[in-house]
Amino acid sequence: MNPKVSLLLLLLTGSIVNRSTDASTLVVRGANLFDSETKAMRPDQTIVVLGERIATVGETRQVKIPKGSTILDGRGKYIIPGLIDAHAHVMTVLYWAQMTGDETLPYYLANGVTAIRNTGDGIAVQKLIRQYALEHPQVSPRLFMCSPLIDRDPPIHRDIGWPVTRPDQVPAFVADMAMWGVTTLKIYAGCSPDVARKVIEEGHRHGLVVTGHLSSYRVEDALADGIDCIEHIESISGFLLTDPRDRHSLDISGDTARRLIQRIVERKVFIDPTLSVFWGTLFFVDVPEVVQHPDNARMPKRLLEFWAKDRETRVNNYSSGPLSVRKATFQKYKDLVGMLHRAGVRLLVGTDAPEPQVPPGYSLHHEMQLLVESGVPPADVLAAATLNNARVLKQEANLGSIQVGKLADMVILDANPVADIQNSRRIHKVIKGGVPLEPVSILRAAPSN
Repeated sequence: MNPKVSLLLLLLTGSIVNRSTDASTLVVRGANLFDSETKAMRPDQTIVVLGERIATVGETRQVKIPKGSTILDGRGKYIIPGLIDAHAHVMTVLYWAQMTGDETLPYYLANGVTAIRNTGDGIAVQKLIRQYALEHPQVSPRLFMCSPLIDRDPPIHRDIGWPVTRPDQVPAFVADMAMWGVTTLKIYAGCSPDVARKVIEEGHRHGLVVTGHLSSYRVEDALADGIDCIEHIESISGFLLTDPRDRHSLDISGDTARRLIQRIVERKVFIDPTLSVFWGTLFFVDVPEVVQHPDNARMPKRLLEFWAKDRETRVNNYSSGPLSVRKATFQKYKDLVGMLHRAGVRLLVGTDAPEPQVPPGYSLHHEMQLLVESGVPPADVLAAATLNNARVLKQEANLGSIQVGKLADMVILDANPVADIQNSRRIHKVIKGGVPLEPVSILRAAPSN
């Protein structure tokens, strides 16, 4: 690279980092504030941000505004904590599309997704993309790392899976993952029960969250062994089939479902349904209104080209059979999510982006809409997408609510998302680390643009 270009990039990168950490004062005055702890909308609130953290939150008439502050008029606006996608992949799928992880990060941030919980990628590439995100905070969400998928040998996904076939291999693997800085260990579908049990034990010894995409390791065993989180509603619905070979034989009305849900509540396990991927990639991949959804058209050309190729070649037993049967099963998935919520299960909001027809950033808003359709009230969905998602990352001291001392990651909306969850899309500004950003400007900075 030309030395002058290298110096310019270094200076530009440095200026971005410095702007986000300057002790400047930002004020959002007179907004309606969503409290993710109480799930209430508090009117006429003013927020004072010093540097990257929140210094004051209170009724406008009671808040003293420091001299020299940058003031944003929040009157008539609605402010929510920065959204978190609890299930995303920063590189999986993208390299099949001849893309790099940095190309989709701006799509998250422009949609108010100020943090993403990665749920399985190569460890080195995660580290590199996380470093990019740290160096480019005004076009990237915060990135929290996960282990590769802990699986059989050979792994189901050889690109992001890691074969761990004996319990005695687990301590060294988990120690390595802790050294790399992951927050989460992910047990995958081919992992044996004895290995999974040891992963939970060792993960907890290192203070890590253990989650699972379950199949060989059944949900009732995972609950008994102390798993923290379960990915995908099908990790639960698979235990409720009257015919194990037929996902359409799901029975959510019997005692088995009731007992399983009660067990999840007792164990305080997080459930991340990821309805978006079942809707976009699996059950309805042949349905024009799904493929042609307006959110998909906003994606980079190479990703759209790969998605089209995937639709042509994917062997997908989800999308076989009558559409009416598939719709009925997907409705049962949503009904099961509603049952989990009403029972008091701690739900997360994740998407599985960028799987085909699950566009980064935009799909989180669609996931929230699907959760509302499942019977979860909008305020509860917002609390899940912010505070619950922060809790599963063990980041509730920094993220998830608009409170003094927390990072100033917020989204200013033009309409009330508690009245209609689709108003979460009506983004006026994104604030990340105390820096106000325009969604259009963030998207213009995307490498693919």
